[in-house]
Amino acid sequence: MLMITALALPVSGLSDIRLPSLGDASSYDISPHEERQLGQAWLRSFRAQVDILYDPLVQAYSEQLVQRMATYNPHLDNKHLTVVLVDNRQLNAFAVPGNIMGLNAGLFAFAPNEDEFASVVGHELGHLSQHHFARQQEAAEQMQLPMLATMLAGIVAASQGQADAGVAAIASSQAAGIQNQLAYSRAYEKEADRVGLDTLVRAGYDPGAMPRMFALMQRQVMLNGGRAPEFLLTHPLTESRIADAEARADQLKPKAIAHGRDYPLVRARLIMHLESDPENALARFLNAHADPIAQEYAKALKDLHQQHPQAAIQRLKALQQAHPTRLMINETLAEAYASAEHWDQASQQLEALLDLSPDYYPAQFELAKVRLRQDRASDAEHLLQQLSQTRSQDPHIWYQLAETAGLAGDRVQVHRARAEFFQLTGRFKAALTQLDLALDKADHYATKAAVRERRAELVDMRQQFHDLMR
Repeated sequence: MLMITALALPVSGLSDIRLPSLGDASSYDISPHEERQLGQAWLRSFRAQVDILYDPLVQAYSEQLVQRMATYNPHLDNKHLTVVLVDNRQLNAFAVPGNIMGLNAGLFAFAPNEDEFASVVGHELGHLSQHHFARQQEAAEQMQLPMLATMLAGIVAASQGQADAGVAAIASSQAAGIQNQLAYSRAYEKEADRVGLDTLVRAGYDPGAMPRMFALMQRQVMLNGGRAPEFLLTHPLTESRIADAEARADQLKPKAIAHGRDYPLVRARLIMHLESDPENALARFLNAHADPIAQEYAKALKDLHQQHPQAAIQRLKALQQAHPTRLMINETLAEAYASAEHWDQASQQLEALLDLSPDYYPAQFELAKVRLRQDRASDAEHLLQQLSQTRSQDPHIWYQLAETAGLAGDRVQVHRARAEFFQLTGRFKAALTQLDLALDKADHYATKAAVRERRAELVDMRQQFHDLMR
């Protein structure tokens, strides 16, 4: 189904891919700029309606993997993507026009290795690179933006685990000409699989990961008494389709590229997050991963979740000493120090990590939080202001900046940061109110001029947002 994408099986070999002309957006009525506008409008609405997962370590890992995969998709015109993580245990992922990819926390918990996880990402990139939204618009003239808004509402429902509501929304949006639209959808799914498998192999992953992921999904359906996960509701899997994928994957050989060592650590974080009992979460993880580094890391996470930071510190210090350049281990050690309220040690750990990797934003964000606890609110505000420039589309950065500016006594910055948080979550009325408050409190001419300019921009953005989502 267009927008809520599910993996369908490849039907031919890699040599059958001849797609550049199909992915050429210049052939369609909807331009890449219009796709981006629509996607960003939808993303604002989406953030306001679902629980967004905010773990900087997981976010940084996901963005890096998606961007890396994008470089190996030769059909993708714009390699920069927005990755949104949904705090939901359901197995789901989706692609939205404008280079937006959504990943549920449940996908990490479900995919046992990075290769399987990457097979889903590759498929979603296939939908984006082949401009399936623009082509669907062209193929079905009756498809208008109000109908699209209904379809996108289905993504919101499905991402929250309301599968039936999501399917109902999509079905109602396709009442006219449904047979033709479903036919195009099936063709797009196959095309996305061909491109996805090509991308997977180019990126150095095991092509067998895609049929393995299908087999895991099929097994999940059987364990759930025939009920498919949200990702497969419109695309049930069969043994023959899995066999086709296996046969095609057997003909392909990946490049020898090292990857995947951080995926078990990310997966451990999310399994621990999703499970209510840390002991059960640890047992589940240890049963799936034999890597001793990942096992020790998972045990440290369990200690942190059970409020035993000293035990976590001991485990993580040993890991860090053995693997001093592993960013995630270094960052998690700083988190453990912070959990134990050892602020100076946390600060030293983060400063050393930023010497190793100056642009590592999870460390920058964590250091700002530590600076607050050290009664250095102005320093924390400065760190977050820098982050707000490099990650201007991250609402959580703006939220934290507003809170920190308040503690630093910077009232104008409080309101300006709140305005950015509100506009990124589709609440333009609240955003404009915050800018009015900032204007009232601003003392300097240059600040007032900047606030007025930003207010005018948000007025235009609000009108555009309402026009697109109406």
